Amino acid sequence: MSITRLFLGLLALGIFIIGASIKAQLFIETFIFYNGILLMLMVVDYFMTPVKNIFEVERIGDKKLSLLEEEKITIKIYNKSKKKVDIYVLHEFPKCFLCKEDKIKDVILPHDQKEFVWDIKPTERGAFFIEEIYIRRRGVLSLITKDVLLKNKEEYKVYPSLKNLKKYHMMLKKENLLYGQNHIIKKRSEGKEFESLREYIKGDDIRKINWIKSARENKLIVNQYEPENNKHIYILLDTGRTMSYRVNEYSKLDLAINASVFLSDVVCHNKDQSGLMIFNTKVDTYIKPSKGDYHRNQILEALYHVKGTKLTSNYDEVLFSLSKNEKRRSLLCIFTDIDTLQEVYYIEKGLEYIKKKHCVIIFLVKDEKIDDILNKEVKDKKDIYQKGMAYEIKDEKIKIIKALNQKGIICIECDREDMIYKAVNEYMKVKNKEMI
Repeated sequence: MSITRLFLGLLALGIFIIGASIKAQLFIETFIFYNGILLMLMVVDYFMTPVKNIFEVERIGDKKLSLLEEEKITIKIYNKSKKKVDIYVLHEFPKCFLCKEDKIKDVILPHDQKEFVWDIKPTERGAFFIEEIYIRRRGVLSLITKDVLLKNKEEYKVYPSLKNLKKYHMMLKKENLLYGQNHIIKKRSEGKEFESLREYIKGDDIRKINWIKSARENKLIVNQYEPENNKHIYILLDTGRTMSYRVNEYSKLDLAINASVFLSDVVCHNKDQSGLMIFNTKVDTYIKPSKGDYHRNQILEALYHVKGTKLTSNYDEVLFSLSKNEKRRSLLCIFTDIDTLQEVYYIEKGLEYIKKKHCVIIFLVKDEKIDDILNKEVKDKKDIYQKGMAYEIKDEKIKIIKALNQKGIICIECDREDMIYKAVNEYMKVKNKEMI
């Protein structure tokens, strides 16, 4: 229990009243009488203001949140009493949930309910429990407030950002695959496998005309071919040391996970099968290629709680393990970062072995701080030193990409903004060129 501003105001008023009673020599009587009345009113207010068993709390809304996106957490409070209640609701969130305002004030009428909504922004992936809700009720006479702690435990899961995924689906529905300055390549509509015959329509490729059938029917007939589907597309996600560095709000691992979720969904939308390998010094998670809603949820559940490490990843074990498990020619999309040319030589053996059976694309996460340093105006010796180091790092990255390309490995460095689109486009290029 605590007192309100109104009670403090009445106390302040009492000082003037008691002060005025000094001249009338009624100081003691006035002091006892005034404070006795205030104390009595406070006791009455306390007993007239119940808080126990008059509130019912229910959490509503989606329990799946997206990383670094503006989200809402909503609770519904039902007032079971016969009087209106003037309350503050205080919600305690995990430290990684950024919240602009954790306390909300409102009035709930008798036998009515109100929704209280908090705007939050999760800064970490994973599962988080939210349990305690504090309700502070103002007394009937507004002299005191009474607190009640309600337990309502719920698990909220923070997943990779699904914002771009929703936009992509909207673009597909509108048959518009342009978004900003990023262009998503369309899937080739036909493959090599014969499907059926149909009558020629103006604009059809004349190379598809079935001349024998056309002669029999005395009209032009064309062959229709079925798109080649059910290709195996593996997403290999490195959780090692180099992926722990941050690019603005995100870690490189977060950016790679966002791209992995997006790419997996596009692969399944195109009727291919996506597989997932999460690795560091060993394979931590392996999900076989598949598609459908159940598989999509499997991928999400595997990715939302992935944590980075400070260890150097073992590519050889991962690539040899994949080659042993996958007999079909597949596309391997590796999300990683390589700091030095020496690391390329370190993983050379595994890459040489795997590229004989599979098509390999390596996506490197660009460190945008390097460009910021290079574009910065030089003012002192420290700036000169930083700029020199930035040039060395950038030159080393160019050598890394060149060395991998010379070994027949497609290697692309991606900005934070275009990583998703580059991943999807490279997959579409490989599919359209029938490299798998």
